[in-house]
Amino acid sequence: MAGEQPLPRPLRRQAQLLGKYGSTSLAATTADFALFHAALTLLGATPVQATVMGRSVGSVVAFLLHRSWVFKNAKNRDGNVLRIKYVVGIFIGMGLNAAGVWLLNGGLGVEPWPARVVTATTVWLFGFLFNKKIVFG
Repeated sequence: MAGEQPLPRPLRRQAQLLGKYGSTSLAATTADFALFHAALTLLGATPVQATVMGRSVGSVVAFLLHRSWVFKNAKNRDGNVLRIKYVVGIFIGMGLNAAGVWLLNGGLGVEPWPARVVTATTVWLFGFLFNKKIVFG
């Protein structure tokens, strides 16, 4: 609209970064949820086991996209350091995801899919902040 001031540059950069992170998260979540579904239906895995399997694949997809596109100007370019920090974040996120699914599905009786979606959505923001500050910052 006419007369509106654009967002300040730092805020605009953060919004763009969050948008990129969100789009790569969509690709990683697709891989994650596809394996979650396959593990539940084809392998007979429990919801927690299927969560761990799906998150493992989704995490690899996310790392590749985050490193090459979202955080491509990361200050720390040492691949080994990035991988170690990223894996630490993955284990924390994996624990939060597994605990959330266990609590919602096992403790409260919520069906596996809603439990997984609610948990993944809740843990997503943690992942963004961890990756932005600790891994690629």
